[in-house]
Parts: sequence; C-alpha cells; structure tokens
Amino acid sequence: MPVRETSHVGELRREKPHVKKRHITGEYRTTGPSGTIVTGVRRHTATGHPTHAYMHGRHTCTRMHHSRHMREAHMATLRDVAAKAGVSASAVSYILRGDTRFQADTVARVRAAARELGYSANLSARILKAGRNGVIGVAVYALEAAQPMRLAAAITREAGERGLRVIIQETANSREGELQALERTTSQFCDGLIFSPARVSAEEIRSHIGTKPMVWCEDFSDTPLFDAVVTPSFEGARDAVRHLIAVGCRRIGILGIGVRADAPDKASSVVFAKDGNSAFRTQRLRGAMAALDEAGIAFEPDLAIDCSWDFEEARKAAHRLAARSCPGKGGLPIDGLFCLNDVMAIGAARGFADRGVRVPDDVAIIGFDGIRETAYTSPSISTIAIDYDDYARKALDLLVARIDRPADVNASSAPRRLVANYRLVQRESTMR
Repeated sequence: MPVRETSHVGELRREKPHVKKRHITGEYRTTGPSGTIVTGVRRHTATGHPTHAYMHGRHTCTRMHHSRHMREAHMATLRDVAAKAGVSASAVSYILRGDTRFQADTVARVRAAARELGYSANLSARILKAGRNGVIGVAVYALEAAQPMRLAAAITREAGERGLRVIIQETANSREGELQALERTTSQFCDGLIFSPARVSAEEIRSHIGTKPMVWCEDFSDTPLFDAVVTPSFEGARDAVRHLIAVGCRRIGILGIGVRADAPDKASSVVFAKDGNSAFRTQRLRGAMAALDEAGIAFEPDLAIDCSWDFEEARKAAHRLAARSCPGKGGLPIDGLFCLNDVMAIGAARGFADRGVRVPDDVAIIGFDGIRETAYTSPSISTIAIDYDDYARKALDLLVARIDRPADVNASSAPRRLVANYRLVQRESTMR
C-alpha cells in the first residue's frame, strides 16, 4: 500500500506592512490525518525570503521571514537566553544542539528560556545559514495507532524545541510504503530521517539513503548499521511479569505471541509458533520468560497465546481462555495475563467481563505502552508506560549529532543504541 498523501493549500499571511502586496498561495503535502503534520521550508516567490510551513488546526499556513535587519531588531540573542537561564552562553549553545552532558533540570531551564524569548526561530535561521534545511523526516507505520502517533507527536515537539521542522510519512506497514518513504526523504530537503521499518532491510535502507543520517526505531539487531532508539521491551516485560508475581499470580499467560508446544522453557532458546515476529515482540516475550525463570515458575508454551494486536482479537482470545478449564486447579488456566501491548490488555479485560470473569480477582492483567485509554477503562489497566518524550529526545540527540558531523566522521563512528525510559503504573487491574 503506498504512502497516504493529501494536499492542503496555505494562504500567505502578511504580518508586516513593508512586504509587497501580492497574494500568494503555497501547496504543502501532508501525510496521515489532518492536523498532525508540520512541513518544511520554502522560498517566498515574491521576495525570495525563506518561509516556514506549519500546521495550524486543520490547515497548513506559511509565515514570512522578513529582512535581516528587521528580524534582528526583535530577535533574542544567545546571551539573552543564557542570562535568563542562569548559565553560560556556550552551555546554551551546546544544550540547544542536543548535547547530552548536562543535567536534566539545566536542559529544561534553558529550553524554557529559549521558548519564552522566541529563540527557536533564531535557531532555524542559523540552520539555513549553515547550509542545511532544518527539516527532518519521520516515517511510522500507522498514524492512527496509539504508539506511533504518540512517538511522532513527541518527536515533533522535541524538534520544535531545537528549531527543526518535521515531515511525517505513514508507511501503512508495507514494503512499498517504506520504500516510498525512503525515496521521498532522499529526494526532498530532509537533513536526516527517523524511521521505524518492518519490511525493508538495513542494507536496502543504506542503498537508498547513502550517507544521509538516520535513526532506526526498534532495531534490536546484533550488528546494527544505524543508530537506534528502542522501547524497553525486555526490561519492561520483565518488570510487568515480576509485578504479576508480586501480587500473587503463579499461572501467567502471555498474550500477543505464540510459542511452539515443544519449545524449550529458556528465554534464550525460544522457538516461535510462526515466523515474522517483530524484534520488540520477541524481546517482550523473552523479558516475560526471564521473570518467570528467576521466580522459579515453569514457562508453559500453551499459555503464550498468539493474537493480532487489536481490541477485538484480544477480546476473542479472552473468550477462549474463559472457556478452558484447568483440571485439578479449577477455574481459569491462568491467574495473571501479561499483554504485549495496552490495546490487547483493554480487549482482554472486556472479553473476560463478557464471560463473567472478574479482573483482578480471577485474573490480573497488565499491558505495555502506557496509552491514555488504560486510565479510563473499568477496571483501569496497569501498564508499562514508555516515556515517549525521552524516546524522542534520544532519537533527536543521535540524529542531530550525525547531521552536525562530516560524512567521513560518521562513516567511522560506530552505531549507538539507546533505550527509552519507562515506569510501571499500577491500576485496578492488578490491585489485589
């Protein structure tokens, strides 16, 4: 399925009286649902000045950059930001370029000062002056899905803090869509790409983008070709199952991936029921199995239940579990359920309610991702909540560092992999 595209036409809004009176419109392509995309940089056809495209509500608009002497009269300086934040000018420069050596409270103070003084616009001007466009590409598999939507939003916010614009593309989880995203990124004016591929290989990506910097979302490979940021899939899953054990669960099911009945019970040698499992799905299973192993609880392959990662399929899986008996133990075959994402956790809770199974009394449930809906279901759902702002910061740190370095230095720099922060949020579904 190809990348989805729509077009919006933005009308130039003249903000200063010295701009020539000429009605100009510019067409800007956006991807995914309206109101989610921030697009890039163009030249105003009447004056030649740069314009910035941005999303406002459901419409794309442009904003003029006026002449240099007019801008400078209203522009905050590096020293202004430094004085307001109580740090040196060099510290401001490093922090706004994404340097990770500073304390979190210092970074927050500098960024708040830059926002208040309108300093991000100055960053954009300097990016253009340095010969870059100040635009990055982001390609995700589905904008309507909670996880990629939250990630794209967090990246857009973080990029804005650094004076960067974002073009977001939806690949529809197809090979064709992923290849089109790569082609558009290299043919357009993006300085780099944050990409979450599932259908194309690292070698194919390298052949398409050449030396252009890229950060790979969710690359767990042993020999990565690109910098990567990953969700805490192993660590978070291990903590999720540890939590189920801590609230008294001993027969724990895992929803979202299947394991062959003859599979070994060690996480390092698991044999999956089918090929094509994503890397983070595999990591989550292994983290769950590691928690069982350290607690001395035998892993039961038939309690790893394959299921599409959506509400309805998880609901049906819960119906099937409710219909099963457990000879000698009575009732359900499980007393705890770890769902590999929150959508399945919500669907499973609904399915158990359909059959009169009480959550958490009969079965405790915990999910993964930390989507907002988990706080509003009845019962509310415990979850491993990923810090998407931290994910975005780390992705931008890696990408901007590559953009700032010469190509020959990048070629000799080994790829780095960073893990996003997370926290366990206990709610009603595990409160026993």
